[in-house]
Formats: sequence, structure tokens, C-alpha cells
Amino acid sequence: MPAKKPEQWHEEVDVIVLGTGGAAFVAAILAADQGADVLMLEKTHQIGGTTAFSGGVPWIPMNRYMKAAGVEDTREGAIAFLKRLTLGKVPDPAYIEIFVDNGHKMIDYLHEHTPVRFEMPVPFNEYYGHIDEALKKGTRSLDPVPFDLNSVGEWGPLIRQNPVFPPLTLAEGGAIGGVDFNKIAERMENNIVTMGRSLIGLLLKGALDRDVNIKINTPGKELVLDDNGAVIGVVAENEAGEKITIAARKGVVLASGGYEWNQELVKTFLKAPITHPMSPPGNEGDALIMAMEAGAALGNMSEAWWYPSMQDPTMEYEDHIMNQTGGGRNGPNSIIVNKYGKRFVHEGTTYNDLPRSFYEYDPVKLEYPNEAPVWMVFDQQLKDREMIITMMPGDEAPEWVNRGDSLAELAGQIGVDAQGLEESVARWNAMCEKGEDTDFHRGTTQFENLLADGGGNATANLGKIEKGPFYAVPVNLGALGTNGGPRIDENGQVISLRGNKIEGLYAAGNAAMGILGTAYAGAGGTIGPAMTVGYLAGKHVGSVSSRNVKSEQSVK
Repeated sequence: MPAKKPEQWHEEVDVIVLGTGGAAFVAAILAADQGADVLMLEKTHQIGGTTAFSGGVPWIPMNRYMKAAGVEDTREGAIAFLKRLTLGKVPDPAYIEIFVDNGHKMIDYLHEHTPVRFEMPVPFNEYYGHIDEALKKGTRSLDPVPFDLNSVGEWGPLIRQNPVFPPLTLAEGGAIGGVDFNKIAERMENNIVTMGRSLIGLLLKGALDRDVNIKINTPGKELVLDDNGAVIGVVAENEAGEKITIAARKGVVLASGGYEWNQELVKTFLKAPITHPMSPPGNEGDALIMAMEAGAALGNMSEAWWYPSMQDPTMEYEDHIMNQTGGGRNGPNSIIVNKYGKRFVHEGTTYNDLPRSFYEYDPVKLEYPNEAPVWMVFDQQLKDREMIITMMPGDEAPEWVNRGDSLAELAGQIGVDAQGLEESVARWNAMCEKGEDTDFHRGTTQFENLLADGGGNATANLGKIEKGPFYAVPVNLGALGTNGGPRIDENGQVISLRGNKIEGLYAAGNAAMGILGTAYAGAGGTIGPAMTVGYLAGKHVGSVSSRNVKSEQSVK
């Protein structure tokens, strides 16, 4: 339950921001620039959250970096594209225009008032460039410039690191298999970081320049409400494990991530269970619970940022086996099959779209035939050509990779129907010979050949599974985060179950409802909207009038 006003506060500030990801830092910076005294509370021993762990790329229509690169974009075009992707399934249709109208303003503000800088990644294309409404040249995704961790002193080592990503930008291949070892070594030696760590570093520098106070190992536990239901502070837990009460004269911004690591909340709200979350383990729905206790209405709760997750079971991150992006499914010489050995999906679609097929229901058999784990089956040709999870081309297959000299032997190892697998591979090979996937249309989408011609190329994406030995790795239902949470208005202010604004309470990022519903518009489809809502929330909460939150004893 929410806490009541204490007899005496341990600390008083204007604005409290829970979390230290992209949305949180943007909110803190904007609030500080309205003259607010801002405190950020981070639950874990590291800062940056899911943003630092990611590619750090925001997707923003009509941004200044596109314009500088000669890429034309229009408001009408961006809105039409997002309406095509969202299919009307958004918590509030007005937020499409709010995002389009304010995302580029947020980027401009950061460029003009903070160290944050981006570049348009080249070569790179939009994920959905094959549809009529899409941008046909360039991308709306933005690549953070490399950042010198030395410039933030003792804070540098505290920025969370994804151990899989090398210190290369998106354009250099950092998130998609870049291997410029000389550049990697040089940047590691000089403490230069890229992608998510760079974005958080740049935002952190902007916050430190404004004397924003940041406390790590200090999770928010409860919201403090006054007698009228307004949020006036937070009960937190300090590094010693003691409860402390902090007053917020202007308001509290919930920006502490989603709930993908809280299995009870996952079972309660999601249409399918996330068994392999791909974010840092601290995302346990703390903000969602606090918002519900304060009477918040909820939106987009059945959705997540889905991802087909793979594992090297020998690789751990914070006492958990690390769930990874994998590889190999987009190009030739591989297919994905279910327990019947049947192919059921276009394997090269976007990572947010592909897992939607996992929860298709068969009303005759009364089952979910594609329920994860499903299996990526491939041959020696793919193994010799691409990195798959952590298995490098030319390396001996590790014990955790299933291997068979025949498809039937492989089927026995992974527990799928052998006849079904043999038939699926035979059908796949026959379609490869004809140069057309008549079942699921591989070779027709932008995402599967993103850095080349953007799909539409059967030669680049079709290839037989014929050279033994044959291999298989499980593909699980993962997520980059959940994207449901408290309903918010155009300023990021939380709406109550009765439809009223909850005074003093704001939410942004994965701690709020996903403003674009089910849509993941492109690289940075999570971070762009998150930072935009952080911008709106920070600007609003920083500019409201201060409230008298002192207790009677404090006044005396």
C-alpha cells in the first residue's frame, strides 16, 4: 500500500526520478532545466538500466541528423507509417502525433543543451522498408557517438555493460557482428564506449553538469500519498537496508523499467510467458506495483518487446544464464521448426514480430503447437559462415549445440518429430531450388537483409540445408522488456482508474504504457518513444508549482 506522510522526512527535493535509463535521464535533465532540484534513485549497483544494456539507438522521425545526411522525412509520412504499423491497436491514437511532433524536439534540445550527439548510421535501412508507407532512403534510427568514460570520473565504471557488444557503433557493426579488432582494442585501451553505454554516458554527463543527485543501491519501495491522493514522495531503501522517506515538492517520475523479471506479473498480464528475458535482472515491476497502489489506470499490458532468445548455457550475467540475440536465422541454410518438425514462420522477420507466432492457438488440437522452445535447424554451410550465439565459424561445435549426422538423428536429440523435420527440410530445399519461398516468403522483407539491399532478394536469403552434419539450437520466447504500464497523458502524467490525473505522479519508458502499442518501428523503437515521454514528463514536472509537503512536526 502507498505510505502516508511521515512525521519527518529524511530528505526533501523538488523531483524524484526512479531509474537511470534513457527516459529517466532525459526526464531528470529537463526537470533540472526548469529550475528543479532533482534526485535520481537507482535500484541496482550500476546505472543505465536496459538502455545501457542495449544498442542505445533512438528511432525518431524528422530528426536533425537525418536532415544533415540529406534524408527527407515528413510529418505526414511518419504518421502514416506508424498508423500502418500500429493497426489501430494503441492505448491512445493521439500519442502517435504527440510522439512525431515532440521526438525531434527532444533530440534538438539534447543537441543544443547537453553533450548528447548522434549520427545517422550508414549503411543502414529501416526495418519495414518493403511496405509502401515506409521511408525508402536512410533511417530514422540514430547512432550515439562514442563516449569517453574518463570524462565522468568515478561514475564511468558504474555504467552497465552488455558483455556481448564490442565498443563499436551501430554503423561499425557493434550490434550486428562487427569485428574490427584493431578499433576494438584501441577503444578498450582508452576507455571509449559506444551504443547503450555511450548514450547513458552522454546523458549522465549532462545530468552531472546540472548537479543532479544520483543514488545507487537505493530502490524505491512505496509512493507517499497525501490525504487527497496526490503523490508527495517516496519511501526508499538505502545502501544499509534502512527505509528512508524522501519528499517531492513537485513530483515523482517512474522510469525504472518493466516487469519482465517478475514471473507473477508476467503470468498475470502477458498473453504468453516470457521465459528468457534479455534485459538486466532488476526489472521486476517495482514502478508498476507502486503505480497500481496509487490507483493508476493501466494500458498496453498484454504486450512486450518480444525477441527470439538463444543461450550459451556457459555464459552468465549477474547470476543468471545470459539470454542472447543469437544469429543465423535471417540468411540461407537454416529454418525454424516446432515440436512437430514443421516450419511455421518467416524466420527473417523482425525480432519483435517473429515471436508473435509462438502463441498461435490450434482450436482443433487444443494446444499451442509453436510454444517455445522451438528449434533453429541449420547445416555445416551456415556454421562455417556465421557466428551463432557464441560459436564462431571454424570452431568445433560446443557440447550445448545439438548435432547429428542425419536429420533423423538430430530430431531424436531435440525431441521433434523426425518425419516432420525431414519433410520440412525437403520442402525448404525444393523451394530454394525454385528461388521462391511460397510458404512464408523469405527474401521479401527489409529486415532480413538490412545492410545490403534490404530484402527482396531470394538469392541472399534462400539456401538449402543439405551439408552434414546438421545442427540445432533452441529458440525461446524472450523480450527486451515489457511495454505496458500506467496510462499517461500528453505530459507523461499518470491517469487514475477514474480518469483523473494523479497529482505529482509521472511515468516514462517501459515503466509506462507503450504509447505505440504493439509497434516496434525500427532500431530504437523502444528508446525513441521512451526518451520522448521522458522529455515531456521532465519538462512538465519541473515547471509545476512547488507544494508544501512538510509535516506539522517539520514546520514546528
